[in-house]
Amino acid sequence: MNPAVGLLMVLLRVSHAVETYCDGRQDGAQCYGALGGTVALQLMNNASEIPRYNWRKEASMANESTQIILRGKENKLQSNTMSNRSVFIPGNGTFKINNLSRTNSGKFTLEIFDSGGKKTGSRTLQLLVQ
Repeated sequence: MNPAVGLLMVLLRVSHAVETYCDGRQDGAQCYGALGGTVALQLMNNASEIPRYNWRKEASMANESTQIILRGKENKLQSNTMSNRSVFIPGNGTFKINNLSRTNSGKFTLEIFDSGGKKTGSRTLQLLVQ
């Protein structure tokens, strides 16, 4: 095999295994992910500490609507609209998105509610996929 072709194949395998980490527990976090890679977003310390939560992607254009990505109650995940290429780990509050595309870029908001359903807080993060 031509050495240049071999090197190209190794680089392609490495680029598909790229996983980046972002701490989204601080409001206004800026997160970055590689196109085709994986991003691990730390949304909270532990989902069991939060009675109810929603994680949503804000509409980026006038013809789009806000999309609720995750909905959970304590340690139970009630829905994940990206379940075909993502996983949420309630024990450590991490949401991983695999096979990132440019459409995953945007502003996301975590809304936190008390056991009675009253909103007690929120924080946002900006994800940029390049």
